[in-house]
Amino acid sequence: MPTDQWLARPLKEFIRTVAFSVAEGQEELDRRSMAVQRSIERDIEDGSLAYDLDASWLRFADVEADLEMTLSIEGREIRDPETDEVRAYKPVVSAVPLNHRTADEYDLDAEIASEVRLRIAPVPPESRSL
Repeated sequence: MPTDQWLARPLKEFIRTVAFSVAEGQEELDRRSMAVQRSIERDIEDGSLAYDLDASWLRFADVEADLEMTLSIEGREIRDPETDEVRAYKPVVSAVPLNHRTADEYDLDAEIASEVRLRIAPVPPESRSL
């Protein structure tokens, strides 16, 4: 298993990175729609646009990701704060994306790769009572 810190990361970091990328993409779509809506409203106010229009608001319906990676499980020491003795080991799943570069560089076997699938779906906000 590769030991490079930047390459082998806990699986939750890969999932978090995908989720944050989707969120950033959605924010960019929202910013674009807001800018278009402001432009439409300015054009209506100054009379250069005769129709009352609304900007299109785009939203990711679902995002699915299929990742091929090699997974490893290591035990992270949990120490007693008073005696500094190892009390237990917490399992940590680390992942390395499987592609041609990592397979060649680290002599990884694609036959033993794991497929990780995730789906990110929008959840409407809870309604606020006034």
